Formats: sequence, structure tokens, C-alpha cells
Amino acid sequence: MTLPEIEDIELTKALEMYVKVAYELEEEFGIATVSDMANRLDVKAPSVTAALQKLDSIGIVQYRRYQNVKLTEIGKIIAKKLLTRNKTLMDFLLMIGVDEDTATTDACEIEHVVNPVTIERLTEYMKKFSGKD
Repeated sequence: MTLPEIEDIELTKALEMYVKVAYELEEEFGIATVSDMANRLDVKAPSVTAALQKLDSIGIVQYRRYQNVKLTEIGKIIAKKLLTRNKTLMDFLLMIGVDEDTATTDACEIEHVVNPVTIERLTEYMKKFSGKD
């Protein structure tokens, strides 16, 4: 799958959260398990299993029942994009004076509906504003 094809993958807000959590767990512990994902997301294991089966069917994770979850290379690219999008929004909200708790909540909500071009422009603006290139 090429990068433009990856850009065409549309995930629901819930599926995006599963991808991000799988990535975070892999980064923290080297593996992601259904039970760890359920705990992190405060959902029941069958909900995680259903989401992982869907993500497996579209090539974002490798998942087999009773085994660990593994993000594919495509899944890792998507997860990194999602985390970058969240960080960009969070940084912007903090920069304009929104308190951290509100910024965390708002960034998580906004990231699922904002257009990728908007994130690109916001990133460019923040680089200019902060003087970083």
C-alpha cells in the first residue's frame, strides 16, 4: 500500500483510538494485548476484539484470537499521524491559553473531525509563530 492509499483509509473515531492505544502499548511495553487495550480504553474485551478484527481485515493490525496485537507498518504510519495530529492540536490549544485538562479533552475530540490540510496549516503557523523551522 502506498502513502496516497494510506491517506485514503478512513477510520471511525473509535477505530482511531484503538490504533493509537495499540501503538502506545507497543511503545511502552513492546506488545499490545486485548486486556491492556480494554483497560486503557475502559471498554470490555469483546469490544476490543471486534475492533481488532476490523483493523486486521483492512491491514492495520495483525490479530489472531488469544494472541497479542501487532500493528503493521501501515498501522504504525497511521498511528504516528494520529499522535502527531493530537500533539499539534494540544500544543496549539495550550499556546492560546487553554488549560491542560481542557486542551487534552478538546484535542482528542477535534482530532477526529479536523481536515488533514487544516492540521498541516496549523503546524506551519505554529512553526512560524514559535520561530522553529
